[in-house]
Amino acid sequence: AMSAMSLYAWKPLLVGHRGSSIGVENTRESFTNGVEINGFDGLECDVRVTKDGVYVISHDETTNRVGGNLTVANATFEELAAESYSQTRNGVTYTGSICTVEQYLDICVEKDVFPVMELKWTTGINNNDMSRFPGLVELVSKKGLLDKAVFLTSMQSSLLYIRENYPQVKCQFLCTSLATSKVEWCRDNGLEPSISVGYFDQQLLLKYHNAGMDIACWVVDSEANYRKFGEMGVYMITS
Repeated sequence: AMSAMSLYAWKPLLVGHRGSSIGVENTRESFTNGVEINGFDGLECDVRVTKDGVYVISHDETTNRVGGNLTVANATFEELAAESYSQTRNGVTYTGSICTVEQYLDICVEKDVFPVMELKWTTGINNNDMSRFPGLVELVSKKGLLDKAVFLTSMQSSLLYIRENYPQVKCQFLCTSLATSKVEWCRDNGLEPSISVGYFDQQLLLKYHNAGMDIACWVVDSEANYRKFGEMGVYMITS
């Protein structure tokens, strides 16, 4: 099937949510297929830190939902890498294994897409402690992606830490109902809003635009909604 983004002259940037639905979420296969099959402009992932300090990608605190039985923060990378994941999506069962942030960044480099890295509450990357964040920035920088990368999180203190210490990086505030009350806060801190579908309308989008900010939104899974939000003026859609 032709990807939605090739059907129209205008197009918001399309970002693959946890890679794509082709492969176990957040694995190398889903990231690679997100570009090769879906034609995404960027790839979104969920960053966590293992017990031995390796940056890995996992949406949940545990690996249970994809067939493992470990808690990421309490397991070593070796233990996590030994697990086999399985996920049935759209009637197809895929298998895979944990992907490191480094492997994910290598795919972004190879496929020439931008990384969108959602920071989950994890060891050394949370509202109370950002001691592991410099290492993540270093990794992104080493891959030559620091000017392309988007750091995305709902953790407000973490965002303020990033703004203060890394003023040059692109940050998005991941939000739902807070989108309405945080226009000035986002503007004052140089943050773009990334708003869940259903929590904004044309009026709120214009408020952000008038305050000098673009809006990103998530998660859009139909062509009709792609058109709808694109026509509203959303510049980046996670799908």
